Amino acid sequence: MRKPCLHGNERDGLRWTRWALLVVVASTVALGGLAAESLLAPGARADELPFKIAPEFSTFDVNGNSRGLSSFLKAKPILLEFMSPDCPHCVEMAPILGRVHAVYGEKVQFLTVAFDKDVRRVQQFAQLEKHAWPYLMGTQQIVQAYKLDGVPTFCFIAPGGQVVRYAVGSIPEKTLRENIDALLKAPGGVE
Repeated sequence: MRKPCLHGNERDGLRWTRWALLVVVASTVALGGLAAESLLAPGARADELPFKIAPEFSTFDVNGNSRGLSSFLKAKPILLEFMSPDCPHCVEMAPILGRVHAVYGEKVQFLTVAFDKDVRRVQQFAQLEKHAWPYLMGTQQIVQAYKLDGVPTFCFIAPGGQVVRYAVGSIPEKTLRENIDALLKAPGGVE
């Protein structure tokens, strides 16, 4: 008895399915469908954020100090970035974040949660990019709490912990600035 193999109509059907899936994913990414609210015009609202209050977490910074989100929530709004030094889109975002920090760093607390097993690589990345804000080490707890599907991911948090915007994927510099402006206008913002 012959085993079924993938050729002829079965293989064509499999190719068609893969092609259709690729087209759907590419279209979604091109149209910004993977970002919740962040790629919308300022003032526009997405149907639902993944959570309304930023989940608390504890981890270590790149210097070995224990840090929690709550220690940053008191004074300023927060731009919380989730990234990996191995991620090409994260590397692409690094100089953009540096330029945006130069403008908004006095009003907004930038925080980066980096996912890498080697703390030295994360330290070197932050130094190479001249990022003067805290870099924290990512954990599985943080992945679950923030429902991370990939990096880069950005969470815009008002001083009381309210999540104002949430974005998955790279963000153009202009849109990032618009989102920070919206964060500053949110209740508890600094503007």
